[in-house]
Amino acid sequence: MNWEILIRYLNKETTEAENADVKAWLGERPENKTLLQYLEERSHRVNEPVKGDVIHNEWVKLLDRMYAHPKPVKQTKIKKLYTWAGVAASLVLVCCVTWYAVHREKDVYENSYTLIKKSSSRKKVALPDGSVVYLAPDASLAVSNAYGQSKREVRLLGEAFFDVKHDLKKSFIVRTANNLQVNVLGTSFNVYSAKGVSEQIKVATGLVGFVEGKQTHFIKAGEQLDYNIGAKTAQKLQVNIDDAQSLLNGTLYFSNSNASQIALKLSQYYHIKIEVEPSANKKYNLFSGEMKDNGLDKLLEGLNYATGLHYKYKNQQTIIFY
Repeated sequence: MNWEILIRYLNKETTEAENADVKAWLGERPENKTLLQYLEERSHRVNEPVKGDVIHNEWVKLLDRMYAHPKPVKQTKIKKLYTWAGVAASLVLVCCVTWYAVHREKDVYENSYTLIKKSSSRKKVALPDGSVVYLAPDASLAVSNAYGQSKREVRLLGEAFFDVKHDLKKSFIVRTANNLQVNVLGTSFNVYSAKGVSEQIKVATGLVGFVEGKQTHFIKAGEQLDYNIGAKTAQKLQVNIDDAQSLLNGTLYFSNSNASQIALKLSQYYHIKIEVEPSANKKYNLFSGEMKDNGLDKLLEGLNYATGLHYKYKNQQTIIFY
């Protein structure tokens, strides 16, 4: 739901088309009707126009009551998982309120970022709030100079694993190379982002919201979302948690992977082009296992030993599997 439209609806400033959008949103889930009724009562009670921060506060209070007794969940390797209800509630809030906040502040933050220097190897970056980012080789991260004030925003080009410190009041936003958004409050997840190329999110813990246009896709721990930029379609898959945490552990995981699938993973991780000759997929068996990131050359040698897969350099930025 476009939060600005809801604000105008409560203040009786919407058009017929916007009224139809609100009606459709109300039919999506019972919580939406409850929230609108609650906000209407509050607006009548104080007799003043509704603002964005009011929706933020009332939504949090409402969801706290709805999920007052969450069930305990398992511990993971990284940190305790947040309860699904609490994270889901927070992410619904983030996906709506962040849209409103980001559009209002776009001009202010447009050119206000500090670029983290690229590295030829995996790199660990500590953010001011205690969140940690593991950048893949040659990945680029830009951190908002206003990071931590009203929100926590970064821009990513390449692949990175985010271990985000939980903060209910300050959403964490990853803007991708294709200007889409990944929204969380505190969780751990992997993002692959390259201009004009399909984007990929793998979630290790918690719940993540991927925003494209008016639609938000929720991805939970153990799930992967592939978003096709050209077709504007999203596909969810199951993912091994170890695979999602590949950059955290510095290990690449493979599961029944053929030469093309191995090439795709290496090209994303090492930001290098890999061409696969037809014979490579026919000649070698599927590979399952893990390979430590000790540099591309050593990993290729290990793959050759483990699978028999042959490779050669076409040039410094291109490898051929044959």
